[in-house]
Amino acid sequence: MIVSICDDNAIGRDVLRALLLEYQKQRKIDDLNVMEYDSPVALAKDLDRIESDVYLLDILFPDGNGIELAREIRLRYHHNPIIFITSSKEDTLNAFNVFALRYFVKPVRPKPFFETMDYAVARLMEDAPKYFMINTIEGKQKLRFSSIMYVERKNQNLHITTNTGKVYESVTLRESFSSRLAPLLADDRFVQTHVSFVVNLDAVDVYQKDQMVMQDGRQIPISRNFSTAVKERYLSYFC
Repeated sequence: MIVSICDDNAIGRDVLRALLLEYQKQRKIDDLNVMEYDSPVALAKDLDRIESDVYLLDILFPDGNGIELAREIRLRYHHNPIIFITSSKEDTLNAFNVFALRYFVKPVRPKPFFETMDYAVARLMEDAPKYFMINTIEGKQKLRFSSIMYVERKNQNLHITTNTGKVYESVTLRESFSSRLAPLLADDRFVQTHVSFVVNLDAVDVYQKDQMVMQDGRQIPISRNFSTAVKERYLSYFC
């Protein structure tokens, strides 16, 4: 699960991060990634690159407004919970206009925050996002399809790069690369470009004849054996 915090106050971000880590501990959540932003501009730039499951937003910023940021989030992601945590008491009605899940006036207390997070997680489960399971040395990991940028086979292991920049390495494969990634390849977003690569088309910045340049700058090769299938999938997905 990815949670984005947007607050220009460093102490405010620290408080929310600590609350999230305590929530993760109490609810025994295996995978929680916390993204932190000090301005609406910075988070807005990342919206097309990273889809967060939950957004925790302040409202008052020197260089923007949390309500306007929430509108930008809603243009892309219609159902992802937005929770306002702010010192402003004047924007509650505006928060309803962007379908905010909850409006907290600082300081936020753990109990109501955890209850709100419980409701947000329950809503996410109802939307039934697709997840890919991977066995790592640290244990089983559940990765949301939309968080995966590309998968690479190195020797007999999978290396899965996510849109937060984190890389998950699997234990030794006991089956073929394409068989193991069949759940991804059954989804229109994913295509195999090479015997050792599968990419998420939503994470492609530039498509060229012999390679795809990903949002993190990685150049993924397109081999001759896969080029026709890649072109057909790319055109059908975006055109």
